[in-house]
Amino acid sequence: MYLEIGPATEDNGAERYATMFPKERLLPCGPGAWWAVMPGDGVTMVYWVFEAPRCNELSMHRHEESQTGYVLEGEIALRYEDGSERTLRAGEFYTIPPGGLHGATIRRRAVLLDMYAPGRKDYEERYLSAQRAKETSTRRARVAASIK
Repeated sequence: MYLEIGPATEDNGAERYATMFPKERLLPCGPGAWWAVMPGDGVTMVYWVFEAPRCNELSMHRHEESQTGYVLEGEIALRYEDGSERTLRAGEFYTIPPGGLHGATIRRRAVLLDMYAPGRKDYEERYLSAQRAKETSTRRARVAASIK
């Protein structure tokens, strides 16, 4: 079941954009952060939801993959290795070169769509593991409920 796009309300918030992923694929990945990961042929697509203030700082880091993203909702301040900062709002693209040191400040809830090339196998494996754990937990809960 895919989510339907509708007008923004307090009830549906960022989830209204999840039409590219089934709702059940949006999983927590840290305090105030959720993601859905879709592996591709040589690329990895990640749908991110960051809720400020619970998730307000993404520490400076680097990875060997190039990263290109699009802000679907909200606002972030992307910081680069040279000390510059770029404020990104809904409708804006960004790119980070392979090995480029970067981080971000989440100023308010932000929903992003990132593409990594080559693919982020570490993200794909971590997400798959979390997805399997969720499925196992759901099955156990159903069994426990059926026993009562």
